[in-house]
Amino acid sequence: MERVIPEAFRVVDGPGDIAVLVFDQPEARVNLLTESVLDELVRVLKKLAQDEGVSGLLVVSGKPGQFIAGADVAAIRDVREAGDGQAKAAFGQAVFERLASFPRPTAAAIDGPCMGGGLELALACRYRFASDAPATRLALPEVRLGILPAFGGTTRLPRLVGLVPALDLLLTGKSLDARRARRTGLVDDVLPREDFRERAERAFLERLRPGARPSRVRAGSPSWMRALVDGNPAGRAIVLSQARRRVLADTGGHYPAPLRILDVLERSVGRPVSEGFALEAEAAGDLIVHPVTRNLIALFLLSERAKKDPPTPAAAEVRRASVLGAGVMGGGIAALFAASGIPVRMKDVRHEAVAGGLAHARGLFERDRKRGRLTERDVARRMALLSGTLDYDGLRRADLVVEAVVENLDVKRQVLREVAARVSPRAVLATNTSSLRLEDLAEGLPSPERLVGLHFFNPVHRMPLVEVVVAEATSPSARDTTVALARRLGKTPVVVRSSPGFLVNRVLMPYLEEALRLFQAGVPMEELDRALVEFGMPMGPIALVDEVGLDVAMKVAHVLGDAFPSAEGRPDILGPLVGAGRLGKKSRRGFYRYTKEGREPDPAVYSLVTMPSRSAVQSGPEVWVERLLLAMINEAARCLEERVVASAQQVDLAMILGTGFPPFRGGLLRYADMLGMAKITDRLEALAQTEGPRFTPCGLLRQMRENKGRFRDEMAW
Repeated sequence: MERVIPEAFRVVDGPGDIAVLVFDQPEARVNLLTESVLDELVRVLKKLAQDEGVSGLLVVSGKPGQFIAGADVAAIRDVREAGDGQAKAAFGQAVFERLASFPRPTAAAIDGPCMGGGLELALACRYRFASDAPATRLALPEVRLGILPAFGGTTRLPRLVGLVPALDLLLTGKSLDARRARRTGLVDDVLPREDFRERAERAFLERLRPGARPSRVRAGSPSWMRALVDGNPAGRAIVLSQARRRVLADTGGHYPAPLRILDVLERSVGRPVSEGFALEAEAAGDLIVHPVTRNLIALFLLSERAKKDPPTPAAAEVRRASVLGAGVMGGGIAALFAASGIPVRMKDVRHEAVAGGLAHARGLFERDRKRGRLTERDVARRMALLSGTLDYDGLRRADLVVEAVVENLDVKRQVLREVAARVSPRAVLATNTSSLRLEDLAEGLPSPERLVGLHFFNPVHRMPLVEVVVAEATSPSARDTTVALARRLGKTPVVVRSSPGFLVNRVLMPYLEEALRLFQAGVPMEELDRALVEFGMPMGPIALVDEVGLDVAMKVAHVLGDAFPSAEGRPDILGPLVGAGRLGKKSRRGFYRYTKEGREPDPAVYSLVTMPSRSAVQSGPEVWVERLLLAMINEAARCLEERVVASAQQVDLAMILGTGFPPFRGGLLRYADMLGMAKITDRLEALAQTEGPRFTPCGLLRQMRENKGRFRDEMAW
């Protein structure tokens, strides 16, 4: 019998007079904690608290495999005043405090993602039960949006699990599966996913039985750590000081949220909960209007939109796939398919290569097993979806084939022609080329309409971006099938037009070329790299060339050089180094030397490079950084001008996900808006006079200056 039937919540009778509060937001794929939902929750809790026939309250989701996705990020974006942000945080705290002070025991039954405010709601309950489903993940990811858990999470979490485990979750936003959450002390029990709700009801009833004892030993921080840290002001000070040093080392101080979280904990742990709530709310108000937070929230919404837009009405389901080329890239792509439940066959011309590809995939799975993310059964299940071959037998059943052979136009053409004649006429042919035009690859192909680019970035398992490349001949079905597949594989697709270098490599190459010019002009590699890391890049440009591989970078540079010839010529640095066997990190020698201890600059490089002058050394780090960034901004604007990509938003998303452009700056073109078109064009024109015509601002930048336009004018920030 139903007691209450509100809009997002309904309360049904459970066994033993338990009231089961079912959260099921109507016409929504996931449950979100909006302001209206919180208002409704207050009304429901008030009414239930007055019902003396209720022995306990169990919170569940009405959406299978989904608990609570957190707060509405779009609503967070709309907050413009610190006071408003503080008030909204205080309201959320008051709602969850009503749950925490409910007159009878409470519990949360967590099946599926439990994120942000959803976990804060669960923390307000006395007990938490989690299903063992792979989709069950618990996290407080607010720090990644530039804020902190401000509905009580920053205050309650360290009191539940201890300060040290709480710091790990609060400062990183990392998610835990159910088993690791139990070991951390975040949940009381892990229950089988089958009949989970009924099992959670029984587990809750057991705890309501008079004299019942907990069914587990206390998890979370061990007792000695709690005594040494949580109950000891000196111990807390040491732990928080060490955490602050780590945060500054990892972020360069560019992100205010983790530092503010540490401030709140320093002042609230060991104090009354009410003081923690007040500090949380104050910090939330300050952070929510910070420019870094605005950039991170815009990036999150942009990324979420990319996972849905454009729609894929012509997509076909990929039930089986094949990968041609079983190297590190091919093995990584095949592993992605298997991890997504898609049977995949790798083809190469040598047994050793196929065995290596399978071994690489297994290594990726084993790494996750050792980290507790997979079981041995999970690894075995994924490996069972992988197979290898030396010929084209068995590929005819594939719905999509990914070509991942060596980056050579003639070789790729031959492989694509061979496979096109042997697979189903309905199969999509996807090439993982990083720079070659689809039109050139399709030469002699009987059905160019089914050729599409599927450009993964290395390492495949870590890099979130995929460029989906389309030519004029590419069919809507091939495009949509590939976009839908990229999303299924857990990647963020950006659709780009077939053009040499596509988007990311084309924009990145001028940046790297300018870095090589500065190096050739005498700027020490380590100083140049340090300047860009201090700007916020994950690594410097010279180290990035080593990471990519000098031979690979040289091939891409040649492709782009042929496509976009320059009267100035290009720096001839990589050729002599590659000729000397310096391929970068993979050969342990590039610009740097690589040892077990790390990397160090290799002075021998200077003897292999012609260095006509040392004029750039005196200009200083700020000028070096400006020169590299302006080269990228100019090329990105050209890509928009040529419609290589549909919007400045997609440029920013691709550069952040594909190159690590600092997220706190919001993206390359959002950063350009901050500089202003007048400054950008003035500096480009000055550089064109002193350094060469390659810095001449493109037509779009000049037009935007005249019209006082901004890239964000066409962005839904």
